[in-house]
Amino acid sequence: MSLRPPLRLLAPLLCVLALVGCTPLYVVHPARTPALNLNGPPPDVVIFSMSGRCAPPCLAPRDNWDYLGSRGTLDRLADVFTAAGERTQVSGYASNAAATFSSEYIGGPQHGYEALRSDFERIKNTWMKSAKPPRLVLLGHSQGSVWLHHLSRVNPGVPIALQVDLDGICVAWKGDFGNGIRALGDVYGSEPSPMHACDAFSVAGRTVGVKDIVWPNVARDLEVQSKRLPARPGVSGGWPVNYLFELTPNVRLDGTRTGIERFISSREDHSAISFPNSDALAWVAGKAAEIAAAWKAEDTRNDVKPGR
Repeated sequence: MSLRPPLRLLAPLLCVLALVGCTPLYVVHPARTPALNLNGPPPDVVIFSMSGRCAPPCLAPRDNWDYLGSRGTLDRLADVFTAAGERTQVSGYASNAAATFSSEYIGGPQHGYEALRSDFERIKNTWMKSAKPPRLVLLGHSQGSVWLHHLSRVNPGVPIALQVDLDGICVAWKGDFGNGIRALGDVYGSEPSPMHACDAFSVAGRTVGVKDIVWPNVARDLEVQSKRLPARPGVSGGWPVNYLFELTPNVRLDGTRTGIERFISSREDHSAISFPNSDALAWVAGKAAEIAAAWKAEDTRNDVKPGR
């Protein structure tokens, strides 16, 4: 007895497999908030976001993608400042050392750290020298948070109004990015290389990770850490048992936590906290609204209208 299916059954199956093979694993949607436009006038707020490591079956860092922008998380934060009357622009990046990269599993080219560094440098040399420079906000998840802590470290003269960390994690850092960083050669000049973004650092007599340091040029820091104990997931999904989480609280160079606030999301795992409908983002949005109100009051005192 033959076990081979009839040809009339094989044809539809082969078509389905061909379509699946040509379909991107990740479909990327642009943020609805106005995109960063370096050729125009400066907005009131610029948000840079950096997403983290993609989940299996992807191959990181080749398949990493800008999920914070695509799933609406970046917009959730931007909406807070827009509602406060601040003209806001956003730009999202994926965890990769290269300026641009692509993969058959990603629906479109992605921009990595070198693109972020270039955009940040242009803003530093133009908008940040204007009469009313924009307030800069950094939003990172997982490895993305590590990239952004490194960015603030190597730009000590650039004020960061707010940094938001969603479970900053160094897992697989050098394994994922070592080759890509080395491939860029001497592009970083005399500044510390991202290769050392997960190194240990001495702070007030104790050792902490570089990724856990809120550098002096960062005015405020909101840190979210995912659940430690098994718990029923919230509306943002995830698993009852968390597979990866951050434990170390962020700290200043003097050992204090001045300007730093932390929220431990008791229902959400490492991935779930990065969704716009998460408990984590609800907390971040609430705190950001308070910060935006303080900015508005400061501008009023200085007799500067947000819309200029």
